[in-house]
Amino acid sequence: MEDEQTSLDYPTPELQSSLVHLRKWTFEDLACIEAAGTDPNIPQGTTVPARYTEAEGRAFIERQWGRQTSGQGLSLAIAEAATDEAKGLVFLGLDRIRGHCNLGYWIIPEARRQGLGTEAILLVSRWVLTETDVHRLVAQVVPDNEPSLALLRRCGFTEEGLLRSWLWIEDETHDVIQFSLLASDLE
Repeated sequence: MEDEQTSLDYPTPELQSSLVHLRKWTFEDLACIEAAGTDPNIPQGTTVPARYTEAEGRAFIERQWGRQTSGQGLSLAIAEAATDEAKGLVFLGLDRIRGHCNLGYWIIPEARRQGLGTEAILLVSRWVLTETDVHRLVAQVVPDNEPSLALLRRCGFTEEGLLRSWLWIEDETHDVIQFSLLASDLE
């Protein structure tokens, strides 16, 4: 069944806790994009420029805006609540199957192990599963990414299994572990 939902709108009000603020990307977030490129794993699996220039950073931010306007999904900056400084990204990618959505995320190296990722995923998951037509949220992680696996488990995602040779990164296929969170899991 094809998805009847053509886009996700930015949350109103914006998603915020005492730790994080999830918001639309702005050109003031260029330092976050530059920092993300210092972790070789982030540019490999995303459109973050591996060699940062201001023009590449601005193009990245414009692509994030375009995801929403084109109906691909929604990209939000993960900002520290106290400073509103962007420290990462959370992406909700609409699937062709009605009510299904793919989750992606990253945190810049200097901001890891502070709870920002966990809090962001908790906020965005609850929002997308209770305030939109999405009823199934899926995340896929390479098996050796222990921090990401632990984050999804902390956030209540269920491990569904190993998808062999599923993900292309730099002309190679990689296995991924698939996780899901359903609207009914939040009850």
